[in-house]
Amino acid sequence: MDCVVALDAGTGSGRCLVFDTAGRCLAEAHEAFHYRIFADPELPMVRGFDLDAEAFWGVLARSTRAALAALPSEARVRGVIAASQREGCVFVDRDDTVLYAGPNLDARAVAQGLELQQVLSLDHLHGITGHAPPYVFALARLLWFRKHHDLGRVATLYMLNDWIAHRLSGARVAEHSNAAETMLYDVRRRTWSAEVLQAFDLPPEILPPLCDAGALVGQVHAAAAAATGLPEGTPVFAGGADTESALLGCGAWDAGHLGAVLGTTTPVQLVTDAPVLDPDGNLWTSPHVVPGRWVLESNAGDTGHGWRWWLELLCGSENAHAAAEAAMAALDPTPQPIVAHLGPAIFNLRKAHPFSAAGLVFRFPLLHIDRPGRGELLRAFLEDIAFAIRGNCEQIATVIGTPAPEVLLTGGLTRSATLLRILAAALAVPLVVAEVPDGTALGSAILATVAAGLHPDLPTAVAAMVRARRIEPEHALVGAYDEAYRRWREWYDRLVTSTIM
Repeated sequence: MDCVVALDAGTGSGRCLVFDTAGRCLAEAHEAFHYRIFADPELPMVRGFDLDAEAFWGVLARSTRAALAALPSEARVRGVIAASQREGCVFVDRDDTVLYAGPNLDARAVAQGLELQQVLSLDHLHGITGHAPPYVFALARLLWFRKHHDLGRVATLYMLNDWIAHRLSGARVAEHSNAAETMLYDVRRRTWSAEVLQAFDLPPEILPPLCDAGALVGQVHAAAAAATGLPEGTPVFAGGADTESALLGCGAWDAGHLGAVLGTTTPVQLVTDAPVLDPDGNLWTSPHVVPGRWVLESNAGDTGHGWRWWLELLCGSENAHAAAEAAMAALDPTPQPIVAHLGPAIFNLRKAHPFSAAGLVFRFPLLHIDRPGRGELLRAFLEDIAFAIRGNCEQIATVIGTPAPEVLLTGGLTRSATLLRILAAALAVPLVVAEVPDGTALGSAILATVAAGLHPDLPTAVAAMVRARRIEPEHALVGAYDEAYRRWREWYDRLVTSTIM
């Protein structure tokens, strides 16, 4: 039985999943990541996140060994591929000693992000890189490192997916979809930006050669085999950014496909066959993990992470998901008379600030009746998520001039039947929901099976490995949710411009 190993280094945990050529998960294991968090006294709302590179690698290695141990005896590993969180990166010296490692959460370079805008404006940076503002990207982190350390010691900048490939095989490469998350990458030309490098006097030699996702970059060497349990000599393929990998994992690979990854955050991405840049400089443009494709991205922000917080507050930690679904199933399916804004957002990082207001608005009559219960409060948060996703879909539709006829979905929040019912009604289009919620790992596995010759091409691999169910909007609910969205949007626009000190 042929299979491929997919590593997924997300924000919260490292995962190893092993898939066969039909997209079935044969084994999996995961372990949480831990970061050292610190504050800058001069910027008290900013948090720095240190990533212990050896501990990070240890999580992935142990997860791989555990997953491989659970495989059936007839399984034959034909390759390994690693995807990772976006923006996370590692600086190493010529001896491969890690000089800096930070996850996507690391905002220690926010001051340098502000300063660099005096050299290249946000509009100009967005026009080159497809991204703005610059606070968490590798460009600002390099400037921070130069201020506090010796930049001359940095021999290579790796994004986390590429550093994992390096740890497995010794390869020194940069895959396109996550290279775009450095703010050192020209998204139109699909190459490193000489203009950005020259503007900030950064040495181009620290940037590895670029390659496509799925490219063969090396073989598992002896040290990596000993750490992970992978057979020495196993082909190592370049993996990509986790979001674009997950997009492929729900079948969104061709121009016109609109997908959303309902995870810790909820990126909403439209696949295009040429780079499309938002003229307002708000939405992000990146290469897809599929060669010859790009994505235009809006993002609903703090969705899955916020939902877990709300779930634990209202349902505790044991059997919380089942308890929440049962409480919400007992309600009338029409929208609740509650407006919630508790984290999910309409993408606009240029106007974001740490003191934005959030809250719940609901009826509270003097007779103290009709107060919302647990089910109503839970439903209100899911409506908040659905309405934020709709707002982000509308931002993309405004740029391209037309809405998408359906939305493809993956991610952990797709396990909520209540959310999917609400979302279909709020969007008023069908949802195509991948059966495997671990979209990043499945999308990576799809790339690896093609690269290993187990499928002849990408469309064949997607057809064989992605299974999905279709959820049609309930027409009896569409009108009510359209009106509820208008009400939510009015309150959202009020709150997003308000501050809490």
